[in-house]
Amino acid sequence: MTPEARLNQIEPLLAEHSAQLDLHTAQLRRISLSVQAIAEGVAQQTDNVTFLLVEVAQIKETLGQHGEVLQAILNILQKRSDN
Repeated sequence: MTPEARLNQIEPLLAEHSAQLDLHTAQLRRISLSVQAIAEGVAQQTDNVTFLLVEVAQIKETLGQHGEVLQAILNILQKRSDN
């Protein structure tokens, strides 16, 4: 087989493989963008959850500080409803 005949056999295979590589590269870019968007969404949700947890902790602390007063008010209301 002549070198030119070999090239004629190899050339279509290389072209096909190059086309497949281009397709896979494009797919990987789309996947990468999707993963990046998901990561950004998760980061935002993490910030939201952290904010909510801090707020709940502050509410619990405030309620804990005023717990005795609230309990006294509830006791008074309970006594009035019993009468």
